[in-house]
Amino acid sequence: MTHGHAAGRPAEIALNVTPDGVLTIDDAGPGIPPDLADSLFDRFHSGSGSTGLGLSLASWVAQAHGGTLIATGSPLGGARFTLRLPTHNR
Repeated sequence: MTHGHAAGRPAEIALNVTPDGVLTIDDAGPGIPPDLADSLFDRFHSGSGSTGLGLSLASWVAQAHGGTLIATGSPLGGARFTLRLPTHNR
């Protein structure tokens, strides 16, 4: 809720989950500052005054399960986070 909207505007978030193991989260916030893009998933690195652990832990968990977590720009104007996890046919 802190980063998912522009100041003075309600939060706008879109989630999409596909059968092939992809979760996409889009927001209409200010996006990812270019100076943070390369270190966004580094531990203890935050541009917002937080501990800088949340995204690093999410990325580590994705990798531990054979997946990836990436951040790009969103069609909503903010950030898009894409989590890809391997799936197994049952």
